[in-house]
Amino acid sequence: MISSAIPFAEIETVFLDAGHTLLCWDYGFASELLADVGFPCDPAVLARAEAAARPQLSRLISRGRSTEGEQVFLAYVRWILDALPPTGELAEAERAGAAARLLRAIRTPEAQDRLWSHVPPDLPPALARLRGCGLRLVVVSNSDGTVEAKLAAAGLRDLLHSVVDSHVVGSEKPERAIFEHALRLAKSRPERTLHVGDLYHADVVGARGAGLHAVLLDPYGDWRDFDCERARDVAELAQRILTSRNRD
Repeated sequence: MISSAIPFAEIETVFLDAGHTLLCWDYGFASELLADVGFPCDPAVLARAEAAARPQLSRLISRGRSTEGEQVFLAYVRWILDALPPTGELAEAERAGAAARLLRAIRTPEAQDRLWSHVPPDLPPALARLRGCGLRLVVVSNSDGTVEAKLAAAGLRDLLHSVVDSHVVGSEKPERAIFEHALRLAKSRPERTLHVGDLYHADVVGARGAGLHAVLLDPYGDWRDFDCERARDVAELAQRILTSRNRD
């Protein structure tokens, strides 16, 4: 079993999830989509509701459901709507109808490109600092074959050594195979590799199952009861790694 004490100074490779780790939702655009289906919402309120839905999504994944399945995404949208003040008080049928309409709007290729387009301002400098001290950076993402193009469009691809897309390699987190593929690609040892992502059962459980260390992103403190190290975002994690390396 992986120790909860991560030897940050010994880490040589960092695996990074993509969604809500490198590429976040554009909550302004998502709010526009929500308004179009009849439920206007402030982007900051929507951001909080989306993060609050992640633990429920993670539990669904723990029962063997794919993160890329339509029914899983529909459940995720429902949980987001349930956490919003305007929709949480609606009748069940109204919430279900709103979720279905929002899902149809979100799932178009054009909407997906806009939705997954926000890069936190402190992320590129954090990645550059990690690369600058010799760490290999590899994206390990459950995706639909488009994640590398999305990273390039966002200006992040050149900061990364490799990209592993579940659709391309034929396995997805939390399966051991996708992490082992990434380890071979990076020529990295699991005990010297750290994976970071936003879903406990896909990212932490999956990484540990392949012998890696893992950190869970938790911007609002929604995962306090989970047995893993947490960080607010990649920039905070990068600072933790760099501080450890400088201290040693």
